Amino acid sequence: MSAINKPCDVGTGAELETRLPSWFDETKFKRGQKFYSDNRFGILQANFCSLLVLLADPKGLRILEHTGKSSTTETARKRYVSTFVHMNDWYECELVPGSRSWKSLSQVRRMHLSASNSATKRNLGFISTPEMALTTFGFMGFPLVRPHLLGIRYDNREDREAFVHFWAVIGFMLGVQDEYNMCLNRLEVVEMICHVVIRYVFIPSLQLETQLLRHMMRAIVEAFAPYMPFLSYESVMFLTRRLIGIPGYQYSVDMAKEYICRPLLTQAELDAVLEHMAPRDGYRQVEAMYRAIFTEKLRIYTVKELPDEINQNYLETVDSDGTNGTYTQLAGEDGQKPSSERQLRELLGLTHNQALVVTMVEDESEWATYRGDTKLKLLPARDQTNARMTAQTLNLCYSTIGRFANETALSFILYRIKRLHGK
Repeated sequence: MSAINKPCDVGTGAELETRLPSWFDETKFKRGQKFYSDNRFGILQANFCSLLVLLADPKGLRILEHTGKSSTTETARKRYVSTFVHMNDWYECELVPGSRSWKSLSQVRRMHLSASNSATKRNLGFISTPEMALTTFGFMGFPLVRPHLLGIRYDNREDREAFVHFWAVIGFMLGVQDEYNMCLNRLEVVEMICHVVIRYVFIPSLQLETQLLRHMMRAIVEAFAPYMPFLSYESVMFLTRRLIGIPGYQYSVDMAKEYICRPLLTQAELDAVLEHMAPRDGYRQVEAMYRAIFTEKLRIYTVKELPDEINQNYLETVDSDGTNGTYTQLAGEDGQKPSSERQLRELLGLTHNQALVVTMVEDESEWATYRGDTKLKLLPARDQTNARMTAQTLNLCYSTIGRFANETALSFILYRIKRLHGK
């Protein structure tokens, strides 16, 4: 986080150098590619859910919206089909100068730089080094730390290390410097980094569903719904929160494997990061969101419907310490910024008769008491079916027949998507 004001890349695309890192291990890299080919059904499901995780970053989402290439069904289809084709090249092609994957990585890096430069000119902030490093999580985080929910085989340490090395190389090729490349650590450290990121960034951010996130993600879901079975916005949101480990989304989950890392950061440290971010372009416009996300205590956020007749008096009845109740004062505020609450309400799209309620959780044992599958029954019937079928289909990957059936179906889906890209 100390590099939050450091762009991942600067200058122009013509100035970027494409080269392999000095620590590149070809044998390990190819083994990482094989790990994907052996588990691609679960890894691609993880990548689709990770897209929602990455879009939940308030600043990054505004930069993405600014590109104008993901806001409608048609633009989203074009963009993310292209993203899939790029990723497919990385996984399947040899990484040598002039190869498809080499050209793809060069192109994607130039596109990121162009988007960053354009956003900077519009005071939306640039793509920072930590943000680019954390993007790596979107591709390898869930397959690494939540494989049992994805039908991914995880009993071979060397395979998993090779998969991490693969993404260390891809991260380097996309501009992540070695000191910020999370995948250059030993396997246990990479896993812990993933758990820390889940606790301090993704668990809170995936509970705070902004209007812009809903709009952008619905466009993506609608773009791919004709090509992917059991797909709907609500079911994807449910499955993503299930992968993250948010309480209430533990449908068909082995509770013994549910894990939340111990607290590592103090509120003072988080506040220092917030104060560093707050005045900067890109963060300033969504400061309230980051103040709600970066908290020491575990929190459960819920949108509560208020009857009109008590709405006027509801705020006055909340416990003054803010432990449980309407989220009227954001962490770290001294009461001198009345606009922060309005900003948060506007970002979340809350109506006059809705309140954001926060429940503070003292420790991991209390957090565990909130786990269960209570959120599934709140979904419409069709979305419940979609979520159940997807979870059960992923579990089938652990049987030979189920894996064959899933791979056959996936090959047909990928064929259709590649044809779509060809058009």
